[in-house]
Amino acid sequence: MQNYPKLSNQPLKLVLAEFRFSAVMGIEKYISELQEILRPDYPTPASGKEQLVEVQPTGINLSNVDNWSFISMDKKSAININQHRLVYLTSDYPRFEGFSSKCEEALKTLQEVVKPGLIERIGLRYSDLILIDEGENIADFVDSSLAPSGKLEVIGDLQQQRNEYYILADSGGLFIRTLYGKHNLSCLPDIHGLPIRIESEDEPSERMVLDFDHFWESKGESIEFETQKILDLLESLHKTSRDAFWNVTTDFARKEKWL
Repeated sequence: MQNYPKLSNQPLKLVLAEFRFSAVMGIEKYISELQEILRPDYPTPASGKEQLVEVQPTGINLSNVDNWSFISMDKKSAININQHRLVYLTSDYPRFEGFSSKCEEALKTLQEVVKPGLIERIGLRYSDLILIDEGENIADFVDSSLAPSGKLEVIGDLQQQRNEYYILADSGGLFIRTLYGKHNLSCLPDIHGLPIRIESEDEPSERMVLDFDHFWESKGESIEFETQKILDLLESLHKTSRDAFWNVTTDFARKEKWL
């Protein structure tokens, strides 16, 4: 860990971990017991509907499934549950060890109460917001492959640029996405509307959203839902995501702006 010092002024806005398991069709009967166990740390409940997309031999099937959230008192962390997944999300990220500990608590509660059969997918997502001050350039913060080339300046003032890279790593698939331009987004649009409070910079300005979306899939294998095995896989996703962040950001950004 000595090569990865804690960034006290880190650009991180949101971290979430998704644990997708074999569907428990009657999960609603466990929700009261889950809430009772989680309530000391997540006292505020909420419920709603989520659209489920299923690819079947006859085509794509869309359906709505019930969805429950348990939200912390400061509204910075939450646990979200439906019939096929548990998500832990937070805008108050410590080091990975603290984040993993919170995931462990949620997973153990799920395993104790619901007893899901198989783990099918694990996702880990980090969303960063890089704000550009006057006199600075986005190339001061990120690798040149993510920054605009400048060749279009003769045409006009660049308003927005998106990049997406997909990398197949030993730990699983990794998407690196960026949204650069003059806008007021703090995260990519698909993760807005979450049940937690995310510190935002609402006044439009020059900025880049830098998003790491890493996942492991069972690829059809039957892998039992075991908390420690799941946490080991989550840690491997974290190591790859951490390396990716360190490789696409600059020494200036990490040592002069964020440390």
